[in-house]
Amino acid sequence: MFDLNLKNYGYFQLLACIALNVFGLIFIQSSLGDRVYSFMSQLSISIASLAVCIFISFLNMKKLSKSYWLAFIVCVITLLIVQIVGTAYGRNSIRWIRIPFVNMEVQPSEFAKILLILFMSKYIEKQDTQINDIRNLLRVLFLFFIPFILIFIQPNLSSSLILLFIFVCMLFASKLRTSWFFIFGGIGLVFILIVYASVRFGFIDRMPLLRDYQKNRIISFFEPTEKNEAQFQQENSVIAIGSGKLLGKGINNDLSNSVKNGNWLAEEQNDFIFAIVGEEVGFVGSTIIILLYIYLIISCIVTASKQREYYKNLICIGVAAWIAVQTFINIGVATSLVPNTGVPLPFFSQGGSSLLSIYIGIGFVLNIRREETI
Repeated sequence: MFDLNLKNYGYFQLLACIALNVFGLIFIQSSLGDRVYSFMSQLSISIASLAVCIFISFLNMKKLSKSYWLAFIVCVITLLIVQIVGTAYGRNSIRWIRIPFVNMEVQPSEFAKILLILFMSKYIEKQDTQINDIRNLLRVLFLFFIPFILIFIQPNLSSSLILLFIFVCMLFASKLRTSWFFIFGGIGLVFILIVYASVRFGFIDRMPLLRDYQKNRIISFFEPTEKNEAQFQQENSVIAIGSGKLLGKGINNDLSNSVKNGNWLAEEQNDFIFAIVGEEVGFVGSTIIILLYIYLIISCIVTASKQREYYKNLICIGVAAWIAVQTFINIGVATSLVPNTGVPLPFFSQGGSSLLSIYIGIGFVLNIRREETI
């Protein structure tokens, strides 16, 4: 069951994850203040998630990969359970499952990312060059859109789009012909133009599928004069980041001109934690954290490039895409580059499901790196 070969183990990859996690805990503590229980809960989850990551990195990947259909089944069943007995956990969307007998909620959409990566990597490998056959490609797309739709209707637009980005990157790394991507790109461009036109010409209210709060966030992004709570959150975040200047105001500072101390930020321990980073450690500290993410993403891609086995390459690409898009969206929201949406910063934001799932993803990358490479 276990392979303890350490010759190619990704020590620096693991250290980068731990460093990001530790920095995240520091800024979570700063944002939570006196809420010690919440911080200790996040600390406990961090330790447990790291242990799970290391455990996974020593599993026998060949035996594990044979159960790829199980990953898909677990993914779909847990997402269906959300639709049946899910809870909104005090928010707008039903995304969580309450675990009986313990005071804990789990967000299956976070685990769906790694489960779908594990399934699709092996399923696409089985297709090989036959994925270019329209019937086989439609099967792949059909299987992907089952969990995609289940996440979208929670509603969880951000997670469904992240899942879509991961899937497209894995297809790009597969043996699918380039011509297909021109078709997908054209469809995506048309969709973006429709959304923009709906805002520009005032018929976004008639668009199906989107909830009112999602429409408001899109409107406030394309038309900044249409102020709402989401736009004010982003404006305050930008002010906080800018006020940190070069070196920041200091972690856990008690300055009266602090945006955080004035309670002008919402979800500062989660969606807007990068605003705390910018304010407290400034441009230098923010750059160091971004460089850690860049190193982690590149190291996953390098690991992918060294694999003999096709599915291992796709797993590494999927995890790299996951970290990249989620990091970009979170920081993009905090800096007002993208519309406001609730996406946690990997290894950084408060939240057990997100942290554990991303550690599991890195565990598989470490496992693949540890095994024989080209």
